[in-house]
Amino acid sequence: MDSSGSHPAWRPEEPWPATFAVPLSVDAPFEADAFLAGLAGVLDASVEVLEFLPSADERNPWSVVVRVPGRDAPVVISLERTKRMDEVPPAIVGRVGDSRFTLIVESLLERSDPRLDWGKLVGIATAHEASIAVLDASTGRWFDGPEIDGEILDAQLGPPEDVLWRVQAVSTSEDLDQGTVWLFTRGLLRCGLPELELLEVPGASAPAASRILDALAGLLLEDGPPPPEVPYSIGPGIDIAMIPWREAIEALDPESLGDDADRTALSQETPNPLRARRAAVCDIEPKGSFKKIWTWPADAVAHFSRPDASIYRSDAATARSSAIARRGWSRAVEASASTPEGLVLLAGVPLGADAEGRTEHAWIQVDSTTEDGGTGRMLRGAMDGRAAGTSIEFRAAEIDGWRLVRGDVAIGPEDRVDPMDFARGLEPGAAR
Repeated sequence: MDSSGSHPAWRPEEPWPATFAVPLSVDAPFEADAFLAGLAGVLDASVEVLEFLPSADERNPWSVVVRVPGRDAPVVISLERTKRMDEVPPAIVGRVGDSRFTLIVESLLERSDPRLDWGKLVGIATAHEASIAVLDASTGRWFDGPEIDGEILDAQLGPPEDVLWRVQAVSTSEDLDQGTVWLFTRGLLRCGLPELELLEVPGASAPAASRILDALAGLLLEDGPPPPEVPYSIGPGIDIAMIPWREAIEALDPESLGDDADRTALSQETPNPLRARRAAVCDIEPKGSFKKIWTWPADAVAHFSRPDASIYRSDAATARSSAIARRGWSRAVEASASTPEGLVLLAGVPLGADAEGRTEHAWIQVDSTTEDGGTGRMLRGAMDGRAAGTSIEFRAAEIDGWRLVRGDVAIGPEDRVDPMDFARGLEPGAAR
């Protein structure tokens, strides 16, 4: 996505890099040449050395600027003494704590396809055989070895698009039912997009509001952001408006978070991403007769709170999730057939495109399956007039998602739960 055609309100003032930290299980530093030789082997291509940067001290043995095939932007690779790291997942906290050296990889993401380029940089960052895990410094998310080797670097699918951002929430109260929440993304600036946020959201609505930011981020990666105040559709009949954050906080309740002082206090980075190009996601019309006030999109949040809500997704997300769903469909069908009592199989299917070319996706409850597809009943009405309960025939080659549901618990194709284990009663996250 090229930000040069975006409205001036959304263009980043400066390029924001992507930075990765990879703690290593090595006892001593190694030479840059040795790493670059190994990287060339992993990439099966030559690595062009542009510059060796001077080392500041023994805590930073070396830094080098390189260019690799398939990327225009140069990559800075450094070896540093491992520093204290936060939010380390329990499964790797011991190994990370024992790490003595860390590889740092930094570059600008290619705007044409930041998702795939993110994956390329992770491949560079984990080229050393002693890599433990990857910390994406822009989002604070960790990715361990199995995730990287499986989902992240899947040659056919590429990484999921939501690796590019993370939704963070800060609240005015420990009791979410009492206070309001400020939600915001981290990571979109490096994609040439404004970061997104929702202000003064009731705590109980935070999960649905978070899903709105996830859905909108994926769509903007593909479409680019609309001009401020112009309605933008994120689902059938569900529109929002994007407002520059400084305008959105003008009438912020003093008891809510998100004002300029909060942004300065919450981030010690320079420049501060919480005060950079950011868009508050609001209702399409401001409220008030005397002074217009932009407010959080209550109708959209209510829509996204429904488990069967119809939403728009980017083409990249649809293609990827569809491929994963089709890979596991036969296993889901087998699981459903093995335990018919208390287990419901849902299938996600495309219903058709609207006037803007966006496809409506809907969930159906599967009644019967064949080798090539099956039949089911729509859980909600569609924009074309088909009502909830309408019977639909579908082909397995067309599904873009599935869910196995037992009571309040559900799994899908991207969960790390075998459908047959779930059918036998094993809950997600339980030991086998």
